[in-house]
Amino acid sequence: MKKGYTTVVRWIAIAMSLFHLYTGMFQLTAMNQRVTHVTFGLILIFLIFPIGKKGKKDRFTIDSVLFAGMALFIGVYVLLNWFRKIGQIGLEPPLYELIMGTVLIVLLIDATRRVVGWAFPSVAILALIYARFGEMLPGILAHKNYSFTRIVSSMFITTDGIFGMLTGISATFIFLFILFGALLRESGGGDFFLDLAYSLLGHVRGGPAKVAVVASSLFGMLSGSGTANVAGTGQITIPLMKKTGYPAYFAGAVETVSSAGGLLMPPVMGSAVFVMMQILGVNYVTIIKAAVLTALLYYVGLFVMVDIEAQKIGLKGLPREKLPSLKKVIGDGWHFLIPIGVLIYFLVFAQVSLTRAAFWANVSVPLATFLRPKRRMTLTSFLDGLENGAKTALPVVAILALAGIVVGMVTLTGLGLMMSSLLIELSHGHLFLLLLFTMIAAIIMGMGVPPVAAYIVLAILVVPALVKVGVYPLAAHLFVFYFSTIAGITPPMAPDAFVAAGIADAPMMKTAFTACRLALVIFILPYVFVYNNALLLVGNPVQIIWVSLTAFLGVLALAFALQNFFDGKKMDIVTRLLFFTSSFLLIYPGLVTDLFGLGILAVYAFRYRSQVVEFFRRFLPLKTTN
Repeated sequence: MKKGYTTVVRWIAIAMSLFHLYTGMFQLTAMNQRVTHVTFGLILIFLIFPIGKKGKKDRFTIDSVLFAGMALFIGVYVLLNWFRKIGQIGLEPPLYELIMGTVLIVLLIDATRRVVGWAFPSVAILALIYARFGEMLPGILAHKNYSFTRIVSSMFITTDGIFGMLTGISATFIFLFILFGALLRESGGGDFFLDLAYSLLGHVRGGPAKVAVVASSLFGMLSGSGTANVAGTGQITIPLMKKTGYPAYFAGAVETVSSAGGLLMPPVMGSAVFVMMQILGVNYVTIIKAAVLTALLYYVGLFVMVDIEAQKIGLKGLPREKLPSLKKVIGDGWHFLIPIGVLIYFLVFAQVSLTRAAFWANVSVPLATFLRPKRRMTLTSFLDGLENGAKTALPVVAILALAGIVVGMVTLTGLGLMMSSLLIELSHGHLFLLLLFTMIAAIIMGMGVPPVAAYIVLAILVVPALVKVGVYPLAAHLFVFYFSTIAGITPPMAPDAFVAAGIADAPMMKTAFTACRLALVIFILPYVFVYNNALLLVGNPVQIIWVSLTAFLGVLALAFALQNFFDGKKMDIVTRLLFFTSSFLLIYPGLVTDLFGLGILAVYAFRYRSQVVEFFRRFLPLKTTN
């Protein structure tokens, strides 16, 4: 029985991946693509995820087969009838279609609950209740009630609602990017990137923690999930950090912050970049260019704090003989860089559609392995990659389809415009207060749902308010996305940090608060690029270079101040206060503040010039440190 179950699930997952590869080259009509995508996703979710925590796994159950069968029946009905419905726009649907639409909404809510818990389904349920009974709310939030028939019909057999834009994004290219990561991991790419990080940084002071920083940023490109990133690389990096002398809570915090950064680092950014492109209507290069400096500053700050921690507790790098040789790592795995190059070529230079670029990136993975006979993907490993890709994509399929309901209800009721007006009214038009409210909303939302889902909801409800008061649209979207992402490391609910603490066997809240300290720069930089778009590489070259330089120095000063360690000892209170002051003056945009901040740093850099030179000599991966 169990073997039969495994076989059925495996081949349904493989079929789902093959379907998306086919549509990557041969585009289908929107409804055919989206309906098939959602139907595949629902069937797999009901077969794989039990109805409750105590439900039976790895076997067919009555409810799993029943729900999967209903999803299949409704999906086939929509595929066979959606074209006919185009000619009936505005007509009241028959009762049996209202029933099917209602059942599909319930199935989608339950499927999302199974894969990510109740948080996001609760948002969708509230959106539906608001659409039906909004008249009962006071003031600006009230609207005329919409009938049950209107609500269901707008969600079903249309390219709005469940089968709307967000499902289209999921069905056309996000699935293919997730599959790309799965195929790379199955071919050995995950091990290659980890070995590459070890060979480059394992020998320097605090090497294992620096390896965690680099490896997690690379692995995040493949996983698209901070929590998955922690679980994937943390199993290796956290024990090694502990073994070399880092406290357990600090090792867990480093992995947490590194993993969250993987979603902020171009070129993939956890798939959010592709959703942002569709919402903003800008090209890929525009968003990647805007995000790259902030991501680099984030990792620079983390790198420096890791190095200072290693200095404080007297850690050394790992002996070179215990590390993989860079020459051997590159020699054995250089072909794993080809798929990344293919993806970047098609996106940046050939400028084909995202779907076509993702298709060729996927195709290049098994082909690249043929350049290394010992690493060649077999048919079995290729099929395993297809299976794992489909299974990995299931939460995204459910979340984006359910987010279509939220978007549909927001559009139907006009809630987005009302929310913008309400936020502007609450902040009295003050940009800083509006940003503060937005940050709080993003962190609260991001604590309960994946970053992409939180970003989508807030991009609809909150970003218009920022744009209305004059914030550069791309800066507004990145602001929301960054805080939705780092919600995973922010107490009281910090799932990324809690997973890392479990691996490290460390106190959960201490790990989470340490992670927040290490990631403090990313709590500051979004405010900075809202006020000064040069941090997004927008503006004249001189301004961009100046802002980049001062922000880099500000991040360094902040790292020293947070770690409370300089010149081989703890700082006195005056020095620490001056470092904090200098960091904020340099990070905050403005020529006067920059000059004051540079003046403070210049005094200390001249006074301790030999120590500064020694710090950078030991910080960079140039030689083994003692």
